[in-house]
Amino acid sequence: MKKNIFYTLCILLSGALFLNSCEDMLEIDTTRVDHEFNDLTLNDSVYSVLGIVKSVQNVADRHVLFGELRGDLVVPNEGKAVLDIQGICNFDFDPENPYLAVKDYYAIINNCNVFLARVDTTIERSNQKLMLREFVAVKSIRAWTYLQLAINYGSIPYFTEPILTHNAATEVMAQPMKTRDEVVSALIEDLTPYENPRVYPMPVWKGIKVGGVNMSTNSLFMPIRALLAELHLWRGNPGDYKIAANYLYNSIMNTPIISSPSTNRKIYDNSTKVELTDDTGTDIRELYSQNLFKATALTDNGTGLFGVPFESSTSIGVMSALNEVFAPEVIGAAQVSAAPGYVALSNRQVYTIYDESTPNEPAKYVFSAEPYQGDLRRYAVTGSQYNKDVDEYYNNIIAKYNYEGNGKMNGLPTVKTTEYTTHVTFYRAEMLYARFAEALLGMAAIEGVEGADLLAMATLGQGLNENYVIKYNHVPADTTYVVDEEGNPVLNAEGSDSIVVTPATFDQVAFDFSDIVGESATLPNKGLHSRGSGFTAKNIYYAPTAENIAAYFGKFTEGADSAAVLGSIERVDTIKYASGLLLDELALEFCFEGNRFGDLIRFAKFAQKCGAPDWQDILAKRVAGRAFNNAGNLHSADFEVDNSLYNMLKNEENWYLPLPESQE
Repeated sequence: MKKNIFYTLCILLSGALFLNSCEDMLEIDTTRVDHEFNDLTLNDSVYSVLGIVKSVQNVADRHVLFGELRGDLVVPNEGKAVLDIQGICNFDFDPENPYLAVKDYYAIINNCNVFLARVDTTIERSNQKLMLREFVAVKSIRAWTYLQLAINYGSIPYFTEPILTHNAATEVMAQPMKTRDEVVSALIEDLTPYENPRVYPMPVWKGIKVGGVNMSTNSLFMPIRALLAELHLWRGNPGDYKIAANYLYNSIMNTPIISSPSTNRKIYDNSTKVELTDDTGTDIRELYSQNLFKATALTDNGTGLFGVPFESSTSIGVMSALNEVFAPEVIGAAQVSAAPGYVALSNRQVYTIYDESTPNEPAKYVFSAEPYQGDLRRYAVTGSQYNKDVDEYYNNIIAKYNYEGNGKMNGLPTVKTTEYTTHVTFYRAEMLYARFAEALLGMAAIEGVEGADLLAMATLGQGLNENYVIKYNHVPADTTYVVDEEGNPVLNAEGSDSIVVTPATFDQVAFDFSDIVGESATLPNKGLHSRGSGFTAKNIYYAPTAENIAAYFGKFTEGADSAAVLGSIERVDTIKYASGLLLDELALEFCFEGNRFGDLIRFAKFAQKCGAPDWQDILAKRVAGRAFNNAGNLHSADFEVDNSLYNMLKNEENWYLPLPESQE
C-alpha cells in the first residue's frame, strides 16, 4: 500500500523547527539561569525544550478523550454530544473527525528529532555535560508520544531522524509501518541506556511558573523508569514483567508522596455513618480536587509526576477544552457523563470500617450508606448541576477538570462551569503502585514467580510495609526412595524407608518496603483500595480466598457441591481474580484521566498471553456494559450488555482508531 500525501503533509507541517515563543504558557526568569556557555546557552536549550513541551498541549485533551470516550466509564448524552464526540464513543470514526488527526503528534515527534540531532551533549562545565538532561527529557517526550500513537492507532509510521524536506518525508512514509509491539521494542532499546535518574536526571530550571504557581520542571517530562515500566508491560514477553517490577520498585522508593489525599483517614462517626471529612474536618473531595486536578498537582506539593500545563484564558495562551465536553458553561449541556456502569462499579464496593485503636473489635462493612455508597472516590470526581429555571438536577457530571470544592448539591459536589482546568496530568505517583501490582501479576502468570500474585493483592489490600521475598525459577524439593534390585524400598537402621531428598532450588527477588513506613508514606502502608473503600486490610470480602474467588466468577458455593467447587479453584483463578480487581481499581482511582481504554487493551492482551479463550471479553463486555447499572461484575450471569457493541468489540481490529486513508 502506498500512503497518500496526507502523511507527507503531516510531517512537513509538523514544524521541523522549534516553536518561537513559550512565554504565553510558561513564565521564565532568565536572571536565574544557572549556566551559560559560548554560542549555545542553557537558556537557548530551555526555550527549545519548552517549545516541545508547549506542543504537547495540542494532544493533551485527546489523550483524555481517546482513553475515556471509548472505555467503560463514560457514556454520551443523547442530543448533547456533538457528532465528533458521538463518533468516538460509538466507535464510528468519520475521516473528517478533527480529533483523529495525527499531525499534532508527529509535530511533537519531528521537533524532538530535530532537537536530538542538533543538541551537543559533549559540552561540559565542571565535568558535567550541560545539555545531557535536556537530551534525556526530549527522548522521554518522544517516547511517550509514540506510545500514545501506538496505543490508539495500532500500527503507525515510525522514524527518529528529522524530516526537513518533501523528499525525506516521502522516503520515510514509503517504509512499512511498525506494529505496537515493534514500536514498544524500539522505544525500550532507545531509553534503556538512560534509565538511572542519578546518572541521567531530568532538567531542573528555576523561575518556571504557571498561573503564578511555581512549577516543578521534573513534572514536564515522563520519568524514564516509569516510562520504561509502561513499555515493558505493553510488550509483556517473559522477563518483561520482572524488569518492569524492578523499575517501579526503584521509582517508588525514590518518589516520596508528600501530599496524597487518602480516604484511609477516619471518615465515619460512632454510629458508623459514612462521613466525608478527615480528622481535621476537611472535605475529602476538596482534597482530591486540589491535589490531583489543579495546578498544584504538578508542583513539589502534589502527586503529579508528568503532565502539561495550560493557561486560563486564550488571550494569554492555549487552553484545555475538556470542560466543553465534560461540564460546559451551559448547565445540563454536558456532552458525556459518568457511565451507569462506572457508578454501579463504585456502588458495589464494600466499605470497611475498622478502628486500629481497638484491634479486638471486628471490622464493620457498609454495603449501602445513603447518600454515599461503596467507594467514596466517586464523590470526588463526579458532581451535580442544578438548573433553577426548570428545577432540574443533572447528576453524574464529570467534575475532575472543573470542580467547586465547597458546597454540595443533591448529595454530590457542585461542578463549577466557569472554572477551567489549568493542566492535564498524564501520570501521578499513585500509578506507580498500580503498575507495580500489574507487573507482579505478570511475573506470577507469565514468568511463574511464586507469591507474586499475593504481593499484588497486598498492594491493593493491606499495603506494602515489609520485606517481601518471592521466588522464581523454582524447582521443588524432590524425594527419591532408595530401592533394591526388585524395586522395594531399602530400610535404614531405624527400620523406616531410606530416602534421598534433593533440596528445593530457586532464584529470588526481594522488594523491601520496610524502610518507608510512617505517616508520610501513606500508600505503601495502606492498600490502593483503601483510598476509597475504607480499611481494606480487614475486608474479608477482598481476600483472595477460594470462597471469594468462586463468588467472583459466579460459581455456586453452597450445598452439596460446595467442597467440589472450592476444591476446583486453582492458582490461575487467583491470578485472574487479582487481575480483575486491579482493573476495577484502575477505574476507581484513575477514572477520566485518559488511561482507561489503553488499560483495557493491555489487560485483554495479558489474558490472551495467559491462554484465556475469552480474552476479548476483558474489554468487550466492560465497554458494552457501560450503559447498564449492573449489580455484578462481568462474570455475573445477568451482566447486561449492548449486544451490537459487544459483537463489534470482540474483533480486536475495531479497538483502534483509523489512520488517514491510504491509496494504491
